[in-house]
Amino acid sequence: MIRRRASLIALLACAAVMVGLALAARGPAPALAQKGDGRSVELTIYNSDLALIKEKRAMEIPEGLSTIMFRDISARINPATVSFASLTAPQAVRVREQNFEYDLVEDVKLMRKFVGERITVRTRSGEVFTGYLLTGARGSSASNIVMSSGPDGTGQVFTVYLGDIQSVEYPSLPEGLITRPTLAWLTSNTSGVASHNVLVTYLTGGLSWAADYVAVIGPNDDVIDLRGWVTITNESGATYNDAKLKLVAGDVHQVQEEMYDVVRAAGAKLTLAESAAPFEEKPFYDYHLYTLQYPTTLKENQVKQIELLAADEVPAKKLLVYDGARFGTKVNSILEFWNKQDGNLGMPLPRGVVRVSKMDSDGSLEFIGEDRIDHTPKDEKVRITLGSAFDVVGSRTQVSTKRISDRVREEAWKVEVRNRKDEPVEVTVLERMWGATQWEITTASAKWNKLDSQTAEFPTKIAAGGTATITYTVRYSY
Repeated sequence: MIRRRASLIALLACAAVMVGLALAARGPAPALAQKGDGRSVELTIYNSDLALIKEKRAMEIPEGLSTIMFRDISARINPATVSFASLTAPQAVRVREQNFEYDLVEDVKLMRKFVGERITVRTRSGEVFTGYLLTGARGSSASNIVMSSGPDGTGQVFTVYLGDIQSVEYPSLPEGLITRPTLAWLTSNTSGVASHNVLVTYLTGGLSWAADYVAVIGPNDDVIDLRGWVTITNESGATYNDAKLKLVAGDVHQVQEEMYDVVRAAGAKLTLAESAAPFEEKPFYDYHLYTLQYPTTLKENQVKQIELLAADEVPAKKLLVYDGARFGTKVNSILEFWNKQDGNLGMPLPRGVVRVSKMDSDGSLEFIGEDRIDHTPKDEKVRITLGSAFDVVGSRTQVSTKRISDRVREEAWKVEVRNRKDEPVEVTVLERMWGATQWEITTASAKWNKLDSQTAEFPTKIAAGGTATITYTVRYSY
């Protein structure tokens, strides 16, 4: 008997019977590919919910035709990517057919399988109802159980309400339901030996990683201490013990198609890994590869963090930028630093979120903002927008517009930036020339630089409590 002791909406976690799969004609029971002492796992995880699994196992493969059950795999495997090879006799062992069996035991499925069969239901109050199941599932959800005392709806018909149910007893595990995802292979072995070391590789969803960074700004806002962490999420439905771990940073193109998504994590447990050994970074094709220097275990439904980098006294600069065309009156506070070796960095930085804090005068560390950075090669600039300055505000007004001819138009603008701080500030004012692709600033009250085809930059110093006013005229040509 199989007894359910949880609610009808939970997974049945302890079923012990595995149903044989009909891959070939009836014959001996399928062989199980045991984990064994010869098992080793390598994981290569990408940024985009994708991982390559490479697993070696010692297996018993009977001579001739036989069915092998390969368990302990990801529930989100892409079966089309499975590769099997015998390392013992590569030419003599072949997989003729493969089935990915993922119809896992669940209450709703059990209810559907046992319609018309005899079951026993126990309520929370201790009542016991035994009869023939008429219905107990509606769509993809469990529902009230309707039973009859006789087969095919004969005799007394009664309902047991879902909220009253303590447990349900079934006579057996029905054919077709399994307890965990399984690859079933019809193998042909002509090698003359049954003991083989095999290599199995496949792509799977449910494994992903991201970089997370923590930066602490120095008291003068001119240096930061930066810590980088790799955050790995395992929602694949499997555990990988003592795995060799590699992470690929870069935008790997994938054909978008439906992946097998059988088991999703109901929750995740955060684990901080030991950081005694760092990642080794190296270029790989047009990407970057980060290899962990010791094996690690990724448990099912686990979030693991491993230190990626540690850099102190990285030169940094605080910037105030007023981009009124985009942000209205807000003046953005930006932190800038270079990813250079002579600045204590110089390691390619994977895409991720940088969270920035600063020490208060009372010695407490306070959060001041966060931003997402893209993949950043060495010797490139990093800019992090932390938020909007409270005491520095701006405004911009179009003073006039004039059509010079059918192909020429002029606009006059006035920009003000007000500093309400008790100290002077430097603000970079950005003006967007969106009127036409060809433009020229004919007059300006301040020095300016052309940043790109649509942007002019006005570096501006503002005294404590002061106001900076910039006026300019731009001519657009069509």
